Amino acid sequence: MDWYPRHRRDLPWRNTRDPYAIWLSEVILQQTRVKQGLPYYLDFITSYPTVQELAAAPQDEVLRHWQGLGYYSRARNMHHTAQQVAGEYNGQFPGSYVELLKLRGVGQYTAAAIASFAYDEQVAVLDGNVFRVLARVFGVTQDIAAPASRKIFQQLADKLIPADQPAEFNQAIMEFGAIQCTPAKPDCLFCPLQTECYAFQHGLVQELPVKSKAKAARTRYFHYLVLRHNDTLYMKKRGPKDIWEGLYDFALQETDSAELPAASIVDAIEGLGGRLAINLAEEPTTAMRHILSHQKVEARFHPVWLSEPLVPEAAVAAGLVAYNALDIERLPKPVIITNYISNTRF
Repeated sequence: MDWYPRHRRDLPWRNTRDPYAIWLSEVILQQTRVKQGLPYYLDFITSYPTVQELAAAPQDEVLRHWQGLGYYSRARNMHHTAQQVAGEYNGQFPGSYVELLKLRGVGQYTAAAIASFAYDEQVAVLDGNVFRVLARVFGVTQDIAAPASRKIFQQLADKLIPADQPAEFNQAIMEFGAIQCTPAKPDCLFCPLQTECYAFQHGLVQELPVKSKAKAARTRYFHYLVLRHNDTLYMKKRGPKDIWEGLYDFALQETDSAELPAASIVDAIEGLGGRLAINLAEEPTTAMRHILSHQKVEARFHPVWLSEPLVPEAAVAAGLVAYNALDIERLPKPVIITNYISNTRF
């Protein structure tokens, strides 16, 4: 608490008690660094100053603003929650930790953050920074990735949080973990908790916190057929139960290897009722790789020029729609698609 006023970063969501602004910042900063998330926060709070305005926005528009942040389920849940607050709660966020948990996409951490920052409720937050600080200072060796460990850390944090300054304490311990007690190179030499820190006193700074390794990510091979007719490009909206739900990409052939025979491309085009303008499609691009939390995508793009539009019935069945350059710019797209388009002349 002594350290925080002297070292805190001046961030816009720390200068408000508005639960909407606080909620927005917490959703954006989940699994996102402040430096990356800050421009997105400013964009959202400017584009949608109130929860009602966010709720009223089309989902495609919201996803377009979110583009590049990843973990797009956060954006979809955020949009749904905004509609829930606007409709079921008359535009007012619930005023307690317990009630906040009833909102979609609002878990224990986010509910605690809103409840303490907006309403001064004495409930401790637990994020990666707090887990790390508590594990090191108190020598807690339980695996922070194990669900059963959360109760241990929560009880410890709840004992520490002061009743008269819960918001200040929560901000302080998170900020301490973010810029002082960092994961790889903590500033132990100038740490005010050095003499009390179990990890420092026992040479365990690099060993704590204990966190089990995640399963190795699997690799998926995406072959995109970039179907072009005159000044239009065929794109489709991705469906549920897979990565990038609600975003737009191209006609996709997913295989078990990095190769896609030219005959397969021709077969796919003919299946859509299209005709090649040339005998063979252009050479595919070199692989573009995109790493997600649980899988890796290795994508190759196969430019295909069509001599005439796809058969409408076949295009509709495949979810493909012809868009011009301006329309494509407005569509929400995965980063890997945006990067390809940015580096390609259309």
